[in-house]
Amino acid sequence: MKKITTLTQMMFCFAAIGTLALSSCNNDKTATTSATDTAANTTMATPATESTAPTAADTSTLAFDINTIPVTTKEIGTFPYLAAPKDYKYNDISKSDLATVHFAVNGKLLAVEGKTYSTNIYKIQESETPFNMQIVKREYDKLIKDLGGVQVSDKLLPGEIEKKGKKLLEDEGDHAYTIIGANDYTLNHVNTYIIRTEKAEIWIELSFYENGGYIYILEKS
Repeated sequence: MKKITTLTQMMFCFAAIGTLALSSCNNDKTATTSATDTAANTTMATPATESTAPTAADTSTLAFDINTIPVTTKEIGTFPYLAAPKDYKYNDISKSDLATVHFAVNGKLLAVEGKTYSTNIYKIQESETPFNMQIVKREYDKLIKDLGGVQVSDKLLPGEIEKKGKKLLEDEGDHAYTIIGANDYTLNHVNTYIIRTEKAEIWIELSFYENGGYIYILEKS
């Protein structure tokens, strides 16, 4: 009776050991599978992370190209080309046979060299109404575009004065944003036009403050 019991016990032990071994193998297999799946998921996730990483903007093609301005077929007259509008006059005129002046193009300052003419734009004293920026801007805009000119900027971006140097721009004279001071009004009323002929480029800046304006004309040949 004891032998049968012992044999039964032994068989039970072997069965238990087998079950434990099988369970251990299954656990190992599950762990291995989970590790493999995790590694696969990590590998697949890597390219997605790299593809969404931001890249630096290419600014090498942002330089101004004068060839984008069409050559005018109109007769534009002689330097400085533009007279003051009706009821307005020029005052304190400055001229130079050769100077470097900064003009805004798409809000950024670009140095241009050539013959220059610059002055204040004043309302004639006998007139009964004050200086009107909208009228002056409209008159010049029509005249310049009738001559084949193109507007390339209507403002100066904040920070451009500091980039080029405040003293340098002040020495050029006749920029409202340096003579009157850089503020929301003067920075947002800097208008640049270009008239391109077969022989020259005519750069024009109209800059305004609340009670007056300036014009800068440069001929680059």
